[in-house]
Amino acid sequence: MKSITPQLVKFAVAAILLTIIFRFCLSYGIENQNYIIILTSSILYGGLMFSFGWYLGKKDGEYLPIYDVGFRFHFTTFLVHNIISLLWFAFGFESKYEKINVVYLTILIWIPILLFHLYFYLKAQKKSINGLNKDDLFE
Repeated sequence: MKSITPQLVKFAVAAILLTIIFRFCLSYGIENQNYIIILTSSILYGGLMFSFGWYLGKKDGEYLPIYDVGFRFHFTTFLVHNIISLLWFAFGFESKYEKINVVYLTILIWIPILLFHLYFYLKAQKKSINGLNKDDLFE
């Protein structure tokens, strides 16, 4: 079963670019204590990531009808966001007011949500044959 599709790769590239831009805007906003930049960049980042995931996820279903309830896109977002956030601190790009503990806390909060999504992904896989919905195969 092919699980890394062209749409997932496009999403990963978009996620990398958006996350770098978000981290820059977030650090800039925190450094200058500009809450409008912080709030605006957070809302735009979340909205754009969701929109890209939604759009490319739908196209992914047309390309290869994988029955995965969006878990691959969620997992990709988790990896990209947290790796870039950790590297942001490793390279010293953070604001003097930012603390690495916030990144660790974000990861700790995100893991149970990701595991919850994994549960539904595995449940959906049980109802499929090689990742394809049984109902779609036998209609």
